[in-house]
Amino acid sequence: MANEEEQRSDGRIHFEDRLDEGPALKKIAVLTGGGDCPGLNNAIKQIVKSALGKFDVAGITEGWLGAIQISLRPDSRTMNTYTTHLTEEAVRRVDREGGTMLMTSRENPFKYTDAELNLLNADVSDAVLKRLNDLYYAIVVIGGEDTLGAAGKLAQKGLRVIGVPKTIDKDLCGTQYTLGFDTALNVANSGLRQLRSSAGSHGMVFFVEIMGRRAGHLTYHAGMASNVHYMTIPEVETDLDGLFKLIHERKPARYPGYHRDGRRYTMVAVAEGTRIKGIGEILKDRKLDQHGNPVLGDVTEYIVKEYIARTGDRLARSMALRYLPRSGEPSAQDSIRGIKAGKKALDLILRAEFGRMVSITLEGADDVPLADVIGRIRVLDAQVCYDSDNFRPVIGNKFFHEREIAK
Repeated sequence: MANEEEQRSDGRIHFEDRLDEGPALKKIAVLTGGGDCPGLNNAIKQIVKSALGKFDVAGITEGWLGAIQISLRPDSRTMNTYTTHLTEEAVRRVDREGGTMLMTSRENPFKYTDAELNLLNADVSDAVLKRLNDLYYAIVVIGGEDTLGAAGKLAQKGLRVIGVPKTIDKDLCGTQYTLGFDTALNVANSGLRQLRSSAGSHGMVFFVEIMGRRAGHLTYHAGMASNVHYMTIPEVETDLDGLFKLIHERKPARYPGYHRDGRRYTMVAVAEGTRIKGIGEILKDRKLDQHGNPVLGDVTEYIVKEYIARTGDRLARSMALRYLPRSGEPSAQDSIRGIKAGKKALDLILRAEFGRMVSITLEGADDVPLADVIGRIRVLDAQVCYDSDNFRPVIGNKFFHEREIAK
């Protein structure tokens, strides 16, 4: 009894103290939103395993879209469409796969459009808040800055929610690592290394596009790991004239036996959100998604056209890795981090510490307020770790040189 009294003296509301408060306390739900990535299924499986004997677990499919649908259309047909029962058997094999078994979307409960319900960029967050709190004791939301940003705003309104960080961009505040980053880094590194064979065989310049809208973590670290010649990141405007001059200077003229020259080809890693000096981001159009982000265009295609036009060298190619780095089964690190994050999320629910996000650190799993991710992102500290004149990393003693900025 003494130990129990000491446990309750911490001032927290514990799950065991609230078992008699109604049937909603017996069920929790999980959803995944934004871009898929390896490690999500590992987190889902661990949440279900950790909940055995404590909660039934429901999966809300298609991210915030599913949550919105069951809130605006609270009928059995919609519930059957957008929710699934996550039993131990249902998740038994999912950790061997990439992606998310619950599917995903980029919908936003604060800006939702539904022609059938005459909604145009409508704030339906109050309906979502009430419905989810009525149905479930707690919600675990696994997502990136947009998905967890919405979760953080709903937490401020009273949603009982726990966040788990995932994004191959690794741009979330409050966490050292995000699910998916390690796998994406390994795939991007492998892709850059493999493309060297074609670039070297033809004496070409390869501009390789890697995902990363506002933060260059993936391009920077994949480029460093594969030892590319140059890289461009979103944190610093790219002067194409300066970049092309360096490429031209290192590329030897063709002569008999020039293939013995180690400079016969050039590899450039390009973040998709690279800002061109005097132009900015390369956009597909001016339309914004539900979270206010413009649709990016093909930056490497633009750079290659400019390179050929300015240098006359037609031996240049663009290659976009696109979805490859975030597809396929998770790396060992993302599998482990997914498991630890899932267990930590359930621990927070048991302690009724809502409005928190699991923080994945070098030491393990901690937690921070979800409010920390609203309206802010973590980017490279380019003044410390990037040589903008030579488009190369500055090698320091820290693994990550980062800073937080307003979104």
